[in-house]
Amino acid sequence: MIKLPVFEHLSVQGYGLYPGTAGQPGLSASFQPGLTLILGANGLGKSTLVLLLFRMCTGPADIAGFSGQPELGYRQLRVSSLSSQQLKAFATRVHDGAKGATATLSFSLGTTSVSVTRDLRNLALRGFTVNGTSQPIAEDEYRKSIAEITGLNSFIDWLLILRYLVFYFEDRRSLVWDPTAQRHLLRLLFLPPDETEAYLALEREVLSKDSEVRNLQAVVNKQDKHLKSEEKSFAERSELEREISRLAKLHDEDSARLTVLQDSLNELDAQRQTTRVETLKAAEERESAYRLVEHQRLLEIATAFPTHSESALYIVSQLLAGDSCLVCGTDVPDFAQQLRERIDASRCVICASSVRNGAASEYSSVSIQDALNALKMADEHLMSASDARSDAEAAYRATLTEMRQLENAISATSARLDALIKRLPASDQELRQRRREFNQMHARIETMKEELNEIRVTYAERIERANFQVAMRHTDVKAAFDSHAHDFLVEACALIWSTHTERVGQSGDPIGFSVFEVDMTGTDFNSPVRRNGAEQVSESQREFIDLAFRMALMNVAGEGGVGTLIVDAPESSLDAVFAPRAARVLTQFGNPESDNRVILTSNLVDGELIPTLLRNSRISSTEDPRVVDLIQIASPTAAITKLRDEYSVALQRIFDKATNG
Repeated sequence: MIKLPVFEHLSVQGYGLYPGTAGQPGLSASFQPGLTLILGANGLGKSTLVLLLFRMCTGPADIAGFSGQPELGYRQLRVSSLSSQQLKAFATRVHDGAKGATATLSFSLGTTSVSVTRDLRNLALRGFTVNGTSQPIAEDEYRKSIAEITGLNSFIDWLLILRYLVFYFEDRRSLVWDPTAQRHLLRLLFLPPDETEAYLALEREVLSKDSEVRNLQAVVNKQDKHLKSEEKSFAERSELEREISRLAKLHDEDSARLTVLQDSLNELDAQRQTTRVETLKAAEERESAYRLVEHQRLLEIATAFPTHSESALYIVSQLLAGDSCLVCGTDVPDFAQQLRERIDASRCVICASSVRNGAASEYSSVSIQDALNALKMADEHLMSASDARSDAEAAYRATLTEMRQLENAISATSARLDALIKRLPASDQELRQRRREFNQMHARIETMKEELNEIRVTYAERIERANFQVAMRHTDVKAAFDSHAHDFLVEACALIWSTHTERVGQSGDPIGFSVFEVDMTGTDFNSPVRRNGAEQVSESQREFIDLAFRMALMNVAGEGGVGTLIVDAPESSLDAVFAPRAARVLTQFGNPESDNRVILTSNLVDGELIPTLLRNSRISSTEDPRVVDLIQIASPTAAITKLRDEYSVALQRIFDKATNG
């Protein structure tokens, strides 16, 4: 399982935005199990503090092309360096450019303790320890160590976890409604590192080859246009020229046919992949039906024996399970089959007398006959799916064979054309030579397309296996999501395990990736309907559905189900009724007994969210270490300087409301 970060302590020293107090300069925050509340007003640096926590983990790096995009999008995942402006994000907030300012963040990854210190002028690494042992002060070493400790494939996966699980910034970037981000999170959370490396390597190869083919195709199309224009000016009167023209036309027709066959092959391959998935599903259904029959047979035996015959019950059960007699040790498969047939026929397992008419046993609502019928149907379904798969495979092979034959014919035509071109007058040979070079380049493109298609097939098969592996945990994720979402939402809401089709690159057929989607009731929907985008739900529903999904993934995929959730300003979208429900969801996830951390920032606003959070977490004053009071710690704004007493009254009113209920 993946070791998710559990934040423990942050210290900020020498930074003008957080001068601290006379008794405790700077900012020092201990993140205990449960809730940590960062309170303040506009301009005091709440969002800056959240960004600081994030950049302490990432250093001067982020996901390439991430900034400014609403969704992760289909791109090659790679680490990129921050721009000079991003590196100076903290320096530009203070007059001295953060000279001499440092921050140290301590966090744990499973049983491993990590501490990192950075210069706030430019995020340069100044200190890095693992379990108290100093490590090389180098970003490459830091990234390598983090990936190894967490059990991730690479540092880019660490960035994905931070962006899409741990931090919920003010921009409210969605996970549950971003299928690309979701499939990558499911990949890194539920696949072994070597499997995810093979997954990503194939994806990179497909994207690279796709780009190469498209670029070369653009060049070839341009050359073809020029050549056709020049060839048109030559009068093809001689017998030789007419033959060349005929062969060139044949070459073009065969090439066009080859393109059609290639498209058909792609469609047939998609059908082949679909039938493979259906066959796998049918096999799973058949296995479930078979296990039900075995289970019902054991229940039939239990019904046949009174409670004082446990030894006989055990002996007969083992005989059915292993075809051998526990009394004498003899293998008796024929006798074991007779016992099964007696059970299936609702006869006494010992004397074969008719005992009842296929009714369910007292231990189960399902009869043995129902289970056998279900198994028969599952066998028929599996056979049908297998036949469909065989037909799809046969059609694919037949088209592939025709393509090979056509490629041989095109090659022969090209050879004949080359021979005839050599006999042309010198004035025409140059143009013919250029056409020959063009045909060679065109043939190269077709070869590259075929290679790309083979890579796509391998990649699709890899995705199919990955989907199957992730599917083994989807019920756990759904159950965890239900437990979190139920306490916030009044509407019926459920995660649905579904398939999202997505094109890899800009060509080729879309590939099916297994992801979660959301079904939910609404004002005009009495029964749940699919919500395909975040815009189809309210702002508060969108935020807390996404938070519930993140919590569920942490519960299921994180080692020990432990992690840290950091939410910037959650109060803005909540009304008076839903604020207490939201507080209950957040504090339940941040239950101190679970060792989870929930770090929230908030202004001093009226409403029930902050008082309920304080009450549920049993926080009674700003002196509690779980409260980071930026009104006292941060450099005061003009509003704080002028209205400090009013802010103090507002803060006390919130705590009074929390105490008095």
